Amino acid sequence: MNLPPLVSCIMPTANREQFIPLAISNFLRQDYINSELIVVDDGIKPVQSLIPQNDRIKYYRPGNLQNTIGAKRNMACEMAKGEIIMHWDDDDWYAPNWISYQMYVLYYTKADICGLRKLYFHNPLHNITWKYIYPANEQPWVGGATMAYHKSLWKRNPFKNIQVGEDNQFVWFSHSRVIAHDYLNGFISMLHRRNTSPKYTTNERWERQDHSFLHNDIKTVVEIYKKHLSLFE
Repeated sequence: MNLPPLVSCIMPTANREQFIPLAISNFLRQDYINSELIVVDDGIKPVQSLIPQNDRIKYYRPGNLQNTIGAKRNMACEMAKGEIIMHWDDDDWYAPNWISYQMYVLYYTKADICGLRKLYFHNPLHNITWKYIYPANEQPWVGGATMAYHKSLWKRNPFKNIQVGEDNQFVWFSHSRVIAHDYLNGFISMLHRRNTSPKYTTNERWERQDHSFLHNDIKTVVEIYKKHLSLFE
């Protein structure tokens, strides 16, 4: 039987062990089976004990601690066996068909990179949700946690060795075809005090969302994360 292309999901992490079980659960319930999750962990306390025994999950601990996010993304991409790379942030939520949808977009549109330029952010502690909208008239961009791309593109354009903004640099300097799709209900970014990059929700790109108008998928996720508020304190 011919399998669809292998997808390598990459998850750099450090000192965020409380998020690991939910991140792995999100991966294992994906309906796209021909995939692997590569966890690159350089935190003070290793999270290997939280990783289930599963041939589709690879755990790597660099020799040096405190690497940048960009460096860890490069390590994960180097290890990846798939021809497609997808980002899998440890503290965000991905719908069960997220990988399938991203693969559909990549191959249907013949994009080099795809993801979301409009995306939901939720603060579980304060039960507040925003929609972030990146302007369509600016240079192409998709959210780092939603990025999918061909490994061959990464080989030509590895990530900068920086802690914040490595994903933006990757998109803007790749000179590639970037497609932003509209599967907003397939992803929610969680806001908390340990986010890698700050979020300034007061500027005009952020729209406060009334929960009564949110899609049922989003409402369900919000309820799930309410049960794990201690993760975000």
